[in-house]
Order: sequence, then structure tokens, then C-alpha cells
Amino acid sequence: MNRILISGLSLLLMASWSQLASGQDAWGHLKGQIKVFGELPEIPPEKINKNTAVCLADREAPLDDNLLVGKVGGLRDAFVMMYLKDEEPAVHPSYAEAMKRPVVLDNKNCRFAPHAFFIRVGQPLHLKNSDKTGHNCHAKLFNNEFNVNVPQDDFVELTLKEREKVPGTIVCDIHPWMDAVALVRNEPYVAITDDKGNFEIKNIPAGEWKFQFWHRKTGYMRDLEVPGKKVGRRGEIAIEIEADATLDLGELKIDGKEFNK
Repeated sequence: MNRILISGLSLLLMASWSQLASGQDAWGHLKGQIKVFGELPEIPPEKINKNTAVCLADREAPLDDNLLVGKVGGLRDAFVMMYLKDEEPAVHPSYAEAMKRPVVLDNKNCRFAPHAFFIRVGQPLHLKNSDKTGHNCHAKLFNNEFNVNVPQDDFVELTLKEREKVPGTIVCDIHPWMDAVALVRNEPYVAITDDKGNFEIKNIPAGEWKFQFWHRKTGYMRDLEVPGKKVGRRGEIAIEIEADATLDLGELKIDGKEFNK
């Protein structure tokens, strides 16, 4: 009986130590804003020359959506992602429900919506087609390449099985101006900047981590200016996440000339 109690106590202590060591009981948050200064390259309109009744529903060709900067300089669709080698961070329980919900990539007005998205390994992906014309989704991802036709007013469900080091592209081979940017990871600690350049990642395990900044037009954002931080050649910075606190990196800046490269 005593042996059973001692054994049970040992297992409990080991489990508690494991949780403590992984930061599983201590969590913090990260946020900031990425803004562009200086002159931007000219953003051309898309060359739309097929299915114009659907693809030019507004009678005006939209601008290339691979570089979108708001009125106050906020950079949209930049990825902020945890930089990992072999470690697997603890995942906060709040992410469990989101893992069950599908990520939807729609084909709408011959554009992908959203233009940039993040999905976890094993999470359902719905490739949707809201247009009155056929589309295909051809993922040019290093570990998760696929090419499927998506009938009009329907969707196809997929599950991606491997993590990606960096985001990759999804295109429509039927309408060559269409493209999207996708990142696949095991862990949920990824954000994509909104139309004001803001990003936020919640419930990160407390401790020392590195996060990377990446954009379709620059790749690793190694020339990003982060107050008080040195940015590495892979666009990474080292940070300390404190328990029950939000680390606000403030206003991060990048010169518009970096998008000309």
C-alpha cells in the first residue's frame, strides 16, 4: 500500500515538474505593429484576361495584393512566427477548440480570400469556390504540395500533414493572376498583420523564444527595425515572454525600398 502511495506521489511530482519545465502553467502575450516608411514601388493592376464577366465583376482590375499598405503605412500580410529548431512548445488549452474549426480559403471574384492565412498540421482546410466559374488550388508548398479542382458553389476538404519552415504560395492555374500565401505549422504561435500592420499572439509559454518576421515581397525581414532588438539574418529576434504579461514591441519599421528587391 505504501509503495503504491509513494509511486503515485512520484508520478504526480514528475508530472508537475514537467509542466513547470515546459512553461505549461505560465503564459504571456506578444503584440506590435509593422509600418512602412519611405517610397514604395508602384503596385500594378492585375492582368485579368479570362472569364471577365466573373473576374471583373466591378469592371476594374484590382491591384496586385502581394503588397498591401494602409493609409497610415501599416503593412498587411506579414507573418510573425515562432522560430523553432527541434523543440516543441507547450500549447495552451485555449487553442484546442480552434484546431477543430476549418480554415476556409475561398475563390471569390477570381481572387483568393484571404490572401494570407495560417493553418496547423491536422486542422481541416476547406478550399471553397464562391464563383460561377471553375477554379483549381495548386499549393506550391515544400512539404504539402497539392493540386485540386474546386467546382463552383462547392468546396473540397483537405488535411495537411507536415509543417513548413516558411510560407509558400497557392495559385490557380486557370487564372494565373490569382495567388495566396500559406503557412503550415504544428504550434499555434503565428500571427499575420492586419490592414493597419497590427499583430498579436496570445498565450505563449513563458520563457525565452525567438520569433521571425517574413513577407512575400521581402522573404525574411532582416532589415526590419525593431526597437531595442537586433534582427538576425533570418528575420528573427530574441524575446522574453513573462507570465501574465503582454510584451508590446511597439512600432516596427521597414523601408519601402526593401520591397523593390
